[in-house]
Amino acid sequence: MTLLKNDKLVNILAPLCLHLESASPTVHIVKATPDMYDKVGLLEEEQQIHKAVKKRQREFRAGRQSAREAIKRLVSNDSELAQVPILSGKAREPLFPSLISGSISHTDSLCLAACALKSEVPSLGIDVENNTPLASHLFSSIYTQSEKALMETSNTLPDALIFSIKESLFKCLYPFVQVYFDFLDAQITLQPDAENAGQFHFELIGENRTLLLANLPNLSFHGHYCFTEQYVFSLCFFSS
Repeated sequence: MTLLKNDKLVNILAPLCLHLESASPTVHIVKATPDMYDKVGLLEEEQQIHKAVKKRQREFRAGRQSAREAIKRLVSNDSELAQVPILSGKAREPLFPSLISGSISHTDSLCLAACALKSEVPSLGIDVENNTPLASHLFSSIYTQSEKALMETSNTLPDALIFSIKESLFKCLYPFVQVYFDFLDAQITLQPDAENAGQFHFELIGENRTLLLANLPNLSFHGHYCFTEQYVFSLCFFSS
């Protein structure tokens, strides 16, 4: 899987950790290694999942372990920050240390965590999906008419691409808006940089538009996507 980096395509899924860099800021993306799924987490984290099914426990641990690895690479001079428990909030969102912006996503076989310094990146969202066709009945609840038209005219864009982008967008916007919003509340436009990678932009269009916009920061927004035959990936963030 590839992601555009200063006009160069870089591999995102093969290495353990990727520096996603522009002039500024830096986002670390870490892929969970097999051992991370079974490594017992911090006490407070384990207390949150002790009643969960085995699959949920393994995914939770992999997400926290990969996030901690990303934090270590961000703040190599502050080992204590990487030992702060990453608990779950009211919307099941991971609660990162106060100096860190972060996001976690996983499929059945892959787990990724992205982290950045909050002083540079006030919020970010990441999502990874299996590149499989969506059930036809889901289209009307995910795609706007404009997005449907885009998909119908493309032979290469995965069904799950807009879904993934809206998932990462929700994660990125939620810390500011603190409310759920519908897939149809946002409309996505793509700016391809390559056949399977590019940037995206969003426009809030639903009934909640005014409320959501009132709570969003006046900051630069960055959206990236890429896909392979196996996975669909999206990342977005605000930068100060």
